[in-house]
Amino acid sequence: MTTLTDAKARNIKPDSGILTHGGVTGLALHPSSTKGCGKWVLRFVSPITGKRRNAGLGSYPETGIASAAKQALLMRDQILKGIDPLEEKAKVVIVKKIPTFQHAAEILHVELLPGWKNDKHGQQWINTLTQYAFPIIGAITLDKIQPRHIANTLRPIWLEKAETASRLK
Repeated sequence: MTTLTDAKARNIKPDSGILTHGGVTGLALHPSSTKGCGKWVLRFVSPITGKRRNAGLGSYPETGIASAAKQALLMRDQILKGIDPLEEKAKVVIVKKIPTFQHAAEILHVELLPGWKNDKHGQQWINTLTQYAFPIIGAITLDKIQPRHIANTLRPIWLEKAETASRLK
């Protein structure tokens, strides 16, 4: 099977059929409603479920032939290792959505700043978190923080700086 050329891809029409890449098994360019445009789809069988799946790799011409082929080859490598590339992609998206404690606190600080009576109080709040909380729990995502993490953060200052500890909790 011959490899798809740029000239043939540029001339794809809405009524023309699916153009297979030819160099990567399962990679094809599906025509869209506009001449010269389409979407890249990699069809594969999931090594986990055994079901046929379609992975979108972008639209043509934004995603070129070489780029789509490279993405498809990386996905094929994952499939050979027993990994479903769409499942992996979904895990990465979920992980990215949950912020770390530090990131969430910084966002909250910006949102709450106008509500404080003066800027000094807002600055004290973020400084306290920066000094005492961020070094211990700053890198932990919010869904992973447990009561023991909070206790570990407060324990060193609870007796020495009770006021600061009560504000921190």
